[in-house]
Amino acid sequence: MADPHFSEDDRARIHRELDIILDSSLSMGPQVQAFEKEFASRVGVKHAIAMNSCTSTLESALLSIGVEGREVIVPTETFIATGMAVHLSGGKPIFADISDKTFCLDLDDVKRKVTSKTVGIILVHMAGLITPDIYKFKQFCDENGLFLIEDAAHAPGASIKGQEAGSFGHIGCFSFFPSKIMTSGEGGMLTTNDDAIANFSRSYQHRGRDLNSSVEVYSIPGRNVRMTEVTALLGRIQFGHLDEYLFARQQVALVYQRELQGHQNFSLISPQKIESSSCWKVLILLDVHVDRGAVVKKMTEAGVSVDLAYQPALHLQPVFRDLYGTAEGMLPISEDLLSRHLCLPCHQRMTVDDASYVSETLLEAIEQSKTK
Repeated sequence: MADPHFSEDDRARIHRELDIILDSSLSMGPQVQAFEKEFASRVGVKHAIAMNSCTSTLESALLSIGVEGREVIVPTETFIATGMAVHLSGGKPIFADISDKTFCLDLDDVKRKVTSKTVGIILVHMAGLITPDIYKFKQFCDENGLFLIEDAAHAPGASIKGQEAGSFGHIGCFSFFPSKIMTSGEGGMLTTNDDAIANFSRSYQHRGRDLNSSVEVYSIPGRNVRMTEVTALLGRIQFGHLDEYLFARQQVALVYQRELQGHQNFSLISPQKIESSSCWKVLILLDVHVDRGAVVKKMTEAGVSVDLAYQPALHLQPVFRDLYGTAEGMLPISEDLLSRHLCLPCHQRMTVDDASYVSETLLEAIEQSKTK
């Protein structure tokens, strides 16, 4: 499902620049500074702040806003870090339904879940897709005094009308884990146009140090979530290939659209325009009469890896059941969608022929797996 890659030229550059790193700063030096500058320029924001993980950027974002004792609405279909960051920042995650068209947050359900305690929303660009409702989400947040955080872990380079993921909300949070679009091994990036949020986050990553003071004093509770120079070097090299990676992934997704769109036994979760998704994964939603387990088994036997994104859903994870008393039946729409979805492989080393083989294998597997 993922195949991170460094070319021979990339490896030569790593070895060459690693020698320079070993003779200079090992953490938060020129490589990190360059990575932040390049990333901010690409996303189109004033600030990009490199950290050791996307989880750390989420925590910093939430703490910079101040969510303690407040509620934050998150999709139930996302990685554990999205909801856990809210909890560990002193807030309460409120799990909301996803849309069957995008697998992103459903705006109507979000509106139903807003209370006097709600302080903001985390909108996850699931599978790399920016929901076409992004402007409606921003307008709703602005009109109601709520913050909007983009969990863009899957979506570097995705854009709508030339505007990139990470620049729509008040804060964007990106991941560079090896399974993502681009990788630095570990690492994350926080993006924002808000000077106060940026200043908080830069202090937070240095254990809360007052970076404007000439002496070592600490003004806020913080952590050590800095990025190393080696990590930044890997990230910069991958970032330099981002358009190439996106193009390759989008070609695979276009094959799926051409060969799988409009099928009676499943629906393809597709962006309205291909550039609005980084195509981290390509999701399909099976008809209720298709046996998903049988489909997965047959595709695996044919040498095709498929997976299920984030199951169980957040509100059904044991930790949140214990913390908040959430249970099955709380979000029946999402529970149904997640019981019927599949993720097709999509990465930059796949070819269009590979995508055609996956499509052919899927159609055969589904035809053989229909229940009565």
